[in-house]
Amino acid sequence: MKFRLLTACLLIFAVTAIPAFATDDDALIVEVVVDPSHGWPVRLHISGDCPQNTAWVGISMYPYAFIDPILDGDHSVEEVSEGPFEINISLDNRFLGGSFEVALWGTKVDKVDCTIDDCYWCEVNGFHLDDLLVYKSGLLTRLTGYGE
Repeated sequence: MKFRLLTACLLIFAVTAIPAFATDDDALIVEVVVDPSHGWPVRLHISGDCPQNTAWVGISMYPYAFIDPILDGDHSVEEVSEGPFEINISLDNRFLGGSFEVALWGTKVDKVDCTIDDCYWCEVNGFHLDDLLVYKSGLLTRLTGYGE
């Protein structure tokens, strides 16, 4: 009897929990678009579904063997509105062989409201992003078998 009750509870949990976890993956999709003539990535196609009135997509790209993620990386922010969104980022050759990070953030904190001592992002940009909703990362490597 206990085994049946435990099995039923686990089944109910699994059925109700799967949609909650699946929505996070659907909220942000990052596709690396490759040029078939040489196999190197040429752009990032970012799409998703913004779950609130306004959110921010933070995009960072890093060259191969970078040392300082802040100084060596290229960082940008795109504001998105509730509902579906798409962003296309062309890749600079210096990032080939490197990596990227893409995050959907729920809050933009202005410098005047920042409570972080010596906040680098607020000093440089006048704001920082907070309330991480979804995070994705990947490599910008060459796919073999193209153009050979």
